Amino acid sequence: MEFHLETDRLILREIRKTDTNGMFELDSNEKVHEYLGKNPINTILQAEENIQFIHQQYQELGIGRFACIEKETGEFIGWSGLKLNTGTKEALNGYQDFVDIGYRFIPRFWGKGYASETAFASLEFGFKK
Repeated sequence: MEFHLETDRLILREIRKTDTNGMFELDSNEKVHEYLGKNPINTILQAEENIQFIHQQYQELGIGRFACIEKETGEFIGWSGLKLNTGTKEALNGYQDFVDIGYRFIPRFWGKGYASETAFASLEFGFKK
């Protein structure tokens, strides 16, 4: 399954194994996990497992988070997009079986408006595709 979206400044595409170092930089950062349970990852293997989990979502559910790549630099800056939450394990505020929109960026890319940019692109994709 191949996903590809573009905004003015970003490419949003499927997360790949080649994004492992970027995913590690993102998910091992304590600032990133400040409001996510304060449980950053500690190993590259954990980053690889996170990527495998996202790939499983692509295959089984036809939906998943996008890697966000800065057009100007080609750098992986984090992820954004839609996720189908199913089952009691992922209930949120009493709701199950819903699509959420989320994003997570490496701190040096915070404050640039990327969250809004990717959220709007993801919503448009979700309603049109």
